[in-house]
Amino acid sequence: MVSLYVVYAISLLAIGVFVAALAAFVWQQKHHDGATPLAVLLAGQSIWCACAFAAIVTRGTRWALVWSRAWYAGIVIVVAGLFVFALTYTGRDRYLGRWTYAALAVEPVVLFWFSVFDPTGPLYTVVGPSSTTMLGWELQSGPVFWAHAAYSYLLVAVASALIIEFALTSNSLRQRQVYGLVVAIFVPWFGNGLYLFGGLGFDPTPVAFAVTGVALTWSVVKAGLLDISPVAHRAVVESLNSGVFVIDTDETIIEANDRAMALLEDDTVVGTSVETALSSWPSLYDQYRRLTDSSEHECVMEQSERYFDVQASPLYDDRGQLLGRVFLVHEITDQKARQRELERRNSQLDQFAGVVSHDLRNPLNVASASVSLAEETGDTEHFDRLRRAHQRMEHLIDEVLALARDDAALDTTSLSLSDVAETAWATVDTVDASLTVETDRRVVADRDQLLRLFENAFRNSVEHGARDVSVTVTATDDGFGIADDGPGVPPDERGTVFDYGYTTSDAGTGLGLAIVDHVAGSHGWDVAVSESDDGGFRLEVTGVETVAVSSPRQ
Repeated sequence: MVSLYVVYAISLLAIGVFVAALAAFVWQQKHHDGATPLAVLLAGQSIWCACAFAAIVTRGTRWALVWSRAWYAGIVIVVAGLFVFALTYTGRDRYLGRWTYAALAVEPVVLFWFSVFDPTGPLYTVVGPSSTTMLGWELQSGPVFWAHAAYSYLLVAVASALIIEFALTSNSLRQRQVYGLVVAIFVPWFGNGLYLFGGLGFDPTPVAFAVTGVALTWSVVKAGLLDISPVAHRAVVESLNSGVFVIDTDETIIEANDRAMALLEDDTVVGTSVETALSSWPSLYDQYRRLTDSSEHECVMEQSERYFDVQASPLYDDRGQLLGRVFLVHEITDQKARQRELERRNSQLDQFAGVVSHDLRNPLNVASASVSLAEETGDTEHFDRLRRAHQRMEHLIDEVLALARDDAALDTTSLSLSDVAETAWATVDTVDASLTVETDRRVVADRDQLLRLFENAFRNSVEHGARDVSVTVTATDDGFGIADDGPGVPPDERGTVFDYGYTTSDAGTGLGLAIVDHVAGSHGWDVAVSESDDGGFRLEVTGVETVAVSSPRQ
């Protein structure tokens, strides 16, 4: 039995020295959440092991009793350190404050007083020498000891429950971290159980708690992969609107946030290879390979009319060794749509500038020349030309403003197609032209914009057809058509009639059908040009939300 105690004493000394060095290392990592209480726990453990070593070395002497009281200093530090670590590491550090620390200090102070000034009776009673115990003395525990034991068990039980619950429910821990935390918590309970019920003759609890300290250190500092605590990591990663994959050097996904799993429609990707996890997204896997095999770290990927910004960043430890990669996938479809809309608006502004600088310049030149000629000759005919030039400028300005105002938010409602068409017809200078609405239908649209569409379509028919051109409006299954019996548009020009500035008339602005196309686009409709039944121009608008009504109108 003596040799067993010697071996155990040497083991305690070696463990105490190792844990003290580990405490110093963890203290240097105190920028990690939870590192400070972990360092305190390890320091207390080294004190416990050192005192237990000294007690065994002085076994059977009064000094053994002194060291047996001294090791309580290490025990209370270990228990309190584990409790504070559990609160900090699991994100409950809001419960830590000066009142909490003051409450934790009460039991150690009371225990210290009894250990130093009144150990006999309240803490334990020395029954007599014993050759079968670790101290060489047979002791009978007193009420202070049992109160201390109950209090310590309570703190350790709470800390154990917090850490186990966190380890089993957190999706931000690597599998190795979970194993480390579970081992860290269950080993002390196992060691103390052996002491209480195994009849070993010595207490393996300080060794068990040393295992706890080492396992917690490994889980937090070495197996954490990222230089932040799992709580902070979870809060940051889950708040991102990006799919985040953490991939180790074996090409295995060791972590993925909820957004990443939703993107792949698979909540079992953690623990699988990158190639397997991304098998349903081959283009995404190709981009991952491209980014990890080259010096590039970011690219844009298109998948089924959706756009994604893809990034890959290497992760290194403090020694510069590659630990893995973070792979981020962020959908930018809406951003791409806004970019295209901005490009369209910029193009529109360029076209507006062209209209203002070119098309307005012609009537301005006519007006200026007419004023000069009128002053020189006094001929009133020049004032007629001046008036027409002003009307031309006013028309151009109205159409440019119409395009600009069409960008406002839509105010849609159910409208009668015939009422809107007839209202628009009344606002256009139609000369001797005629309008027929063959079928009526209620359409869902913005009234002002729909009026503008009809006005410009009618004006186009009147300006490019004969004075007595006939215009017909017909409802279709998913929209409506506007046709005339004028000259129509040659097939090879129908693809360009909606371009800004396109016109075949000296009086045209080249904006009328562009406005029609713009109004249709703002509603999400499609518009096309074809030949009417009379061989003239036909404008067909589709994709319109419609409700059929009964009687035809003439």
